[in-house]
Amino acid sequence: MIKAKQSTLCSPKNPRVWPLSALALATALSCALPSQAQSISADEKQELAALRATTQALIEALVGQGLITRERADAIVKQAQQQGAPGAAQWGTPLAATAGAAAGAGAAQKVVRVPYVPETARQQMRDEIKTEVLAQAKSERWGEPGAMPDWLGRIRIGGDMRVRAQGDMFDDGNVPASVYRAQTSSPAWAPDLSNTNTNRERMTLRARLDVDALLSEQVQAGMRLSTGGLTGPTSTSQTLGGNGGGFNRYSLTLDRAWLHWQPPVGFQGLSADFGRMPNPFYSSDLTWSDDLNFDGVAANMKHYVSPQQGFFANAGLFALEELNLSSRDKWLLGAQVGGEFTLAKGTQLKLGLAIYDFKHIEGVRETDPPPSGPRAGTVNYFSSQYSAGWRQKGNTLININDPTSVAAPTWGLAPKFRPVNVTAGLSLDALAPVMLNFNLDVVKNTAFDLADIRARSGMSLSDSSSKLEAKTLAVQARVQAGSAKLAKRGDWQSFITYRYMERDAWVDAFTDTTWHLGGTNYKGWSLGTNYAFDRNFWLSGRWTSSRNLDDKVRFLAVPGDPTSVSGNLSSAPLRIDVIQLDLNARF
Repeated sequence: MIKAKQSTLCSPKNPRVWPLSALALATALSCALPSQAQSISADEKQELAALRATTQALIEALVGQGLITRERADAIVKQAQQQGAPGAAQWGTPLAATAGAAAGAGAAQKVVRVPYVPETARQQMRDEIKTEVLAQAKSERWGEPGAMPDWLGRIRIGGDMRVRAQGDMFDDGNVPASVYRAQTSSPAWAPDLSNTNTNRERMTLRARLDVDALLSEQVQAGMRLSTGGLTGPTSTSQTLGGNGGGFNRYSLTLDRAWLHWQPPVGFQGLSADFGRMPNPFYSSDLTWSDDLNFDGVAANMKHYVSPQQGFFANAGLFALEELNLSSRDKWLLGAQVGGEFTLAKGTQLKLGLAIYDFKHIEGVRETDPPPSGPRAGTVNYFSSQYSAGWRQKGNTLININDPTSVAAPTWGLAPKFRPVNVTAGLSLDALAPVMLNFNLDVVKNTAFDLADIRARSGMSLSDSSSKLEAKTLAVQARVQAGSAKLAKRGDWQSFITYRYMERDAWVDAFTDTTWHLGGTNYKGWSLGTNYAFDRNFWLSGRWTSSRNLDDKVRFLAVPGDPTSVSGNLSSAPLRIDVIQLDLNARF
């Protein structure tokens, strides 16, 4: 006699059926078929036989796809066979029958109960298992030739390479570098110059490898390795034949490593970056070098009120230098607002207004001699110096040694820096496919204060030989014509740029190293063109010509001798022409 008992395992009240649990149940049912064959009708035999074949085929498929191991599959079958064996305690078997079987071997079992699963429940089990297996197969791309795991699809590897031939040509009328290096008193300019008269030809290499990973819908991670060593923050070029020469190898450095987060709150365009990141501000190379990256935290917001009009805001806090023995660490605070507007069909305007505050980077003259004996290295001293590892040339410097010192000068920045930067870009496609781009960049350092400089330097800075004036303006205008980007064979771009940069408009440490070979206090032109020979492969040529600005301050080097008229080294003749020819590749 067979008494049916409906299973609730796959009922609508319990929808969360784990595939392996359902598989185990189906296996048990299929394995019970031989032992109960005499008590089951022909139709039921056929149904259970089909269920057994389906279950075994599914087990083999799961093993073949690596979802379960062969050992786990064998264990499931063995467990089901034990549960389906005659005399075994089975679901629905009376306890008395089980006890009787244990006490007396061969006792006839008159009532046998087997689990009965309705056709609707069996169909639900098959559908659920099929749905989950197919979903996993689709996500992991089973059966696709050469298919890679899903996590590899969330990682992008790219980079670029540039091989450059460069010539630096110096005018014969330039003041010798030894004159700059002889400076010992305040104010001073460019005391690190080592070459102002000897032309230089060289080849350089830049290689950068980027790895970006999409961790989730909200979080991304990025990393970049690059050439360039640790010689400065604004260039990733490696001079071929450098690093000791003799085909010596070159080093790779960690150029970027940051997390990008788009929280699911607020504006849809809200995001934040953490770590060593790309430039988060809308700017040009008048202010920040293209190779420069930022250490700290930045927040960005974009909001479009219509397809033709949008606004953005950027802000950040960045570490410039952490000091071990001083609480006056050096920081950069930056904030920017701007907008993007479609003025007419094919005409777009982008504007940005930024203010930057460089905290604690100005020099302060020491009042006491350097600590000696046990105190040396345990107290704060020279924390305000402008490190030679940062500075380039152009900014006004002061000697921060104590007044009694006869040691070589230690230089600090004379002015404070709180520049305001206006950046504008206009794009026109009236001559498409030739694009026209016009860019204007203006910088004004609003923190220059002569009284403050006098107080920190301990100098009057008012006599004829040390007279100091505010030179705090920088302007750049650029026009470019050609393809929107260099992506395929035949794409081209040409540009012309004019730049005027006074000595204390911007911190010279972060400027582009092509113009005037880095730094501030010059004016000049740059002409260039790019042509793509193939997809992501192009040739670039550029000529940049610049010369020092003259502040018109004059004095008599020999008092009383009218023939000894001279000026400060900020106005000294320094003309430089730079010619560059590049082969570029991107992948």
